[in-house]
Amino acid sequence: MLSQKNVMGMNAGSSISESRNALKGNNMSIKNVYAQIVSFDNLLQAEKDARAGKRYENEQLAFWGNLEDNIHSISEKLKCHNYPPDIYHHFYVYEPKLRKVIFSDYTTKVIQRAAYNVLNPIVCKGMISDTYSCIEDRGQLKSMQRLAGWVDFVEKSGERWYYLKMDVEKFFYRMDHEVLMSIIQKKIGDKEAVGFLEHYVCHASRAFGLPLGVKSPLEISDKEMLWDVGIAIGGGLSHMYGNMYLNPMDQMAKRKEGIQYYIRYMDDVIILSTDKELLHRYKNMFSDFLGDVLKLRLNNKTAIRPVSHGMEFVGYTIRPFDVRLRKSTSLRMKRHLKTIQELYRDYEIDLDRARSTLMSYKALMDHCDCRALEKKIFEDFVLTHNPKEADTDNG
Repeated sequence: MLSQKNVMGMNAGSSISESRNALKGNNMSIKNVYAQIVSFDNLLQAEKDARAGKRYENEQLAFWGNLEDNIHSISEKLKCHNYPPDIYHHFYVYEPKLRKVIFSDYTTKVIQRAAYNVLNPIVCKGMISDTYSCIEDRGQLKSMQRLAGWVDFVEKSGERWYYLKMDVEKFFYRMDHEVLMSIIQKKIGDKEAVGFLEHYVCHASRAFGLPLGVKSPLEISDKEMLWDVGIAIGGGLSHMYGNMYLNPMDQMAKRKEGIQYYIRYMDDVIILSTDKELLHRYKNMFSDFLGDVLKLRLNNKTAIRPVSHGMEFVGYTIRPFDVRLRKSTSLRMKRHLKTIQELYRDYEIDLDRARSTLMSYKALMDHCDCRALEKKIFEDFVLTHNPKEADTDNG
């Protein structure tokens, strides 16, 4: 461990410098993909993916009324780089707390999904094995199991282990457009695809960036939002961008620093070590890297604690040989299932969607100690239709 500490001390500055230079590199690996992104078949599949499991709005219903012609029109416009305008709306959610939810028009959803379906599988091939979120077979459950396995393993060593938990402050709201485009240009060698992505990142119809010191879009007006930072959240592309944006940090951690127990789920990072001082050095190193290279900073959730105290990660609390759902996760689960019951009652979703949601939550609970919660949820989850609407439909 001492040798690792010395190596880190010598390499921290050079690693940041090399990573900064790497963002400016010219190592393009993804080529000839734009034609596939804007093809009729890919856009048609993207539309099916965009509608899956969602409640139907008037905009979608109108789009489906002339589906093939709409898809063909979008395809032809994109081929000519005549990008359909992106239109954003918002609404407020009051439970569990007041939030402003911003969402795009349906055409933009389809276009973003088309790009995601083609690009994300290729982009993910360059990710380290311990990066999770929006990567095939590497979701929330797998990331929890990976970290829990490490925690159980190190507990058996008989040594006192610590963890460094790092969380990026307002990650999606603070992603720098210039940095993101540098990363995209390095990874994607198709100029048409890069121009397409640049249009929706840098020339969106509304601003998505939060100034430093602002904790929520609710604190400022739309006019005060920043244009040169921040991306639209949702549609899949935001998660692809997030993984691409933090990939240089992953590469530095694994390839340059050789950190064995390093795991990331989007902007949530955990590192395990027996050396508390080393974790403090890592914290400073990554903080400098985020600030100097990626123009981000860590938030106040960043901490170093003994592994035995437990750590919160992807909705779970993980301790040696003990994994439980976080209280906030179980409360969100209960609220969401209540919403699913209401949507089913009012005929806004079908039985398959309702069952799928319940089964996805069951999968989460099957891998942790929450039998009492699971029993209560299954007892309370009863699906019934509104009889008045049933009578109207039958009449």
